Amino acid sequence: MDFELIQQFGAALALSTLIGLEREQEKKSKKDLSFAGVRSFALIGLLGALAFYLLNISLAAFILISSVFFVLIVSSYLIVGMKKLRIGITTELAAIVTFLVGGLCVSGDYMLAVVVSLITLSVLYFKEPIHKWAHGINADEILSTIKFVIIAFIILPLLPNQGYGPYEVFNPYVIWLMVVFISGISFASYIAIKWLGARKGIGLTGFLAGLISSTALAMSYSKESKVNKSIVNPYVFAIIVASTATYFRVLLEIFVLNRDMVFKAMIPMGSMAFIGVVASVWLWCWKDKGSCKRLSKKDYSIKSPFRLMPALQFGLFFAVILFISKVGHEYLGDKGTYLVSFVSGFVDMDAITVSMAKLGQNGLGHEVAVKSITIAAIANTLFKGSLFLIFGSRKTAFRVLSVFGLMILAGLASLLLI
Repeated sequence: MDFELIQQFGAALALSTLIGLEREQEKKSKKDLSFAGVRSFALIGLLGALAFYLLNISLAAFILISSVFFVLIVSSYLIVGMKKLRIGITTELAAIVTFLVGGLCVSGDYMLAVVVSLITLSVLYFKEPIHKWAHGINADEILSTIKFVIIAFIILPLLPNQGYGPYEVFNPYVIWLMVVFISGISFASYIAIKWLGARKGIGLTGFLAGLISSTALAMSYSKESKVNKSIVNPYVFAIIVASTATYFRVLLEIFVLNRDMVFKAMIPMGSMAFIGVVASVWLWCWKDKGSCKRLSKKDYSIKSPFRLMPALQFGLFFAVILFISKVGHEYLGDKGTYLVSFVSGFVDMDAITVSMAKLGQNGLGHEVAVKSITIAAIANTLFKGSLFLIFGSRKTAFRVLSVFGLMILAGLASLLLI
């Protein structure tokens, strides 16, 4: 036996023992009568490693060992099920996974073996939180999840990854990938908001809402601030935090799509975000009437962020912005691109961000792309402040605009440094 083979069997033993320890604790705490504990799982991992090792020598030996193992698993399930009148099959499935983990170790796929083991261990250990989370899911959220899976894992792989139309701007795969990417951020943020709840604090709620849509939050809170005029700082704090989160979201999108642009984009986005962070800390510490009041779930309630029509609308908007930006740059130079960025920033930050990030890879230039995104961010901030000025209470609007004014000045100043 060489050292590599010993290493493979040792990894199988270690990972299977780790899973077995969790099952042993479960048996001890719940007085479970399931067949396997730490010793059984350790042997199952070694058995899997041995079976896959013999696969290279004798197919018959592999089939024999695997068949005997699966017969034992089925027999255990039937015997324990009849004794306890249970229909759960978690331990048996964990044993099968452990058997396959042993095979992965012998095949040399250590990383995959470790990942599968950790996922299995997490699913077993976090049983109660997972059940609690599953029971709290409603029908709309399940439907939204199904839709997201369809657009991400069924439609996306089927689309051609090549440019069509004038300037070969329309790439179906890239456009749909942006729909998946933006929907994924929104979906993850929605889950986080529901998991933690708005009662944990409007700061975290505002930050997570900013990852979904700070513009939508501004529209909602501006109207509420006019109705609840006694509440000022909570609304101001939430929208400032949400807007600050938007700048971090922009940096995340650029990092994923065009990492070479990140360092240039950090100058304007970082300066605007810095103003937001300082203002947020100051507002949090400012003991104003109503400043310590936390918003209940009724004050801020968000529907499931993924619906098919808005996702398609974003994809269409992204394609149009991509085309207009390319045409504007071709015929009007950099000034045309900046004009498109300013106009689109009033509506949405994501479309112009991903458009400029992609165009920055295709001859537009990082400097022009980053300036365009900054102009869009300035326009978006100005638009949100206008919402409070038009629909919100005057006191709340004044404080929001005071901070937004500093953010806009920081963004304009940073344009000179790019």
